Amino acid sequence: MEESQNQIVGQGIKNVVLTELYEDNQDPIKKQWGNFKRIMKKKPFYITFGIFLIMLIVAGASLLFYTWDRHTIVEGVSISGINVSNLTQDQAKTEIDKEVHRLLNQTLKLTVGQQSPEFKLEDLGLVVGDDLALQEAYTISRNGSIINKLRGKIAAAKGINFELTQKWDDQKLKDSLNRALAMFNKPASDASFEITNQNTMNIHNEHVGATIDTDALILQIKGINIFKPLPSFEVALKDQLPVITAAQLENQKITGLLASYTTQFDPSQSARTENVRIAAKALDMAVIKPGDTLSFNQIVGERTVEGGYLDAYIIVDGKFVPGLAGGICQVSSTLYNTGLLADLAVTQRSNHDLAISYVPLGQDATVAYPNLDLKFDNNTGGYLLIRTKTTSDSITVDIYGKVKPGQEVFITNTTESVIPPDEQRLVDETLAHGVSVLKQQGQQGYVVKSVRTVKVNGKVVSSEPLKQSVYKALPRIYAVGS
Repeated sequence: MEESQNQIVGQGIKNVVLTELYEDNQDPIKKQWGNFKRIMKKKPFYITFGIFLIMLIVAGASLLFYTWDRHTIVEGVSISGINVSNLTQDQAKTEIDKEVHRLLNQTLKLTVGQQSPEFKLEDLGLVVGDDLALQEAYTISRNGSIINKLRGKIAAAKGINFELTQKWDDQKLKDSLNRALAMFNKPASDASFEITNQNTMNIHNEHVGATIDTDALILQIKGINIFKPLPSFEVALKDQLPVITAAQLENQKITGLLASYTTQFDPSQSARTENVRIAAKALDMAVIKPGDTLSFNQIVGERTVEGGYLDAYIIVDGKFVPGLAGGICQVSSTLYNTGLLADLAVTQRSNHDLAISYVPLGQDATVAYPNLDLKFDNNTGGYLLIRTKTTSDSITVDIYGKVKPGQEVFITNTTESVIPPDEQRLVDETLAHGVSVLKQQGQQGYVVKSVRTVKVNGKVVSSEPLKQSVYKALPRIYAVGS
């Protein structure tokens, strides 16, 4: 009995243990089954996610493929109307160079009267550039992020055009037109005159010219659209007016003698006489326009041996010394007096260092090329003509111009002070003791004021003080024995 009970208890314990072992063995299966059931419940999510992931990968791959740099210009790009899509830079340049060549070789017709010369645009100075347009076209969809590249490519696909650059070589354009159209210009000719044997003016009429308005034509040419059929231009001519008219010359013409002045010289001084003759001849027939300057040095020019000038006495630093072209100051002094009497405006004049005898004190004018000059302004309102005449012992200077009836001119000089000469004694060992020989006579110096008075019909209209003249004294020199 007791044994049977023990068996029953043992069997129960065994069953319990087996049951627990069975249940323990069944937990992993239950867990896997539970997981499976949960996964099955979420299957639509994972399927959707997987599809999205696949689409994302495909889209990314497509984007990479679409924006992949194939080293060609993207679809939809053109340059000045030339399609360069899917071309490399070199291929595109080849195509565009053909267009540039075509543009430069277009001919422009210019009609002038009955003639119609034609010009290539390149010969007129047109310059067409393609480098910038090619660079801009090639740069599309190559810079920045993939998104920026995508946007650029999409925008280009809708169509984008870059223009070739153009500019004109202004100087070449102007030179080409002037050279080619010069035959059509008829320049104006000014009225002119010639001096007659009677010292008057024989006037010739002016002529109006016609010339191409180059500036207006240049503006027209630079305004054309080289990418469209070129127009033809009717070239306009404009009148070219003369600067000087016969009416002006008539108002400014020489009507008679304004003034004349004569000075005397010693013909025995042959070198000095020759110098006077050469300078007078250079001055003869000089014409001075209204408002211009009468310049002795400009008219006579440089005094040279080649010009025939000889050595004669001149004044240098208050002394008489030999020098080239000595004596021509008598010509300038004679001209000075004629100019004063013609009532010309004196703008430059200098007196000699020492008093001279061929004109009154205060009325001389010394010159030395190029700076020491005698100048007048032609303030007469008309042309001036200088005529000179030399005899064996005199020179006369005449000035012809627009005569003012009733005009008279007077020159008055006043000696303000006299400067006595110094006396100098120089030892001369060739002379006996106590012997004195006069080597230089010496002469006085002076300070002179001059006034020019102008009368018209006997009435004083002006009284003008002229530049003061100051002459140094020439010392009296004795040689004395020691």
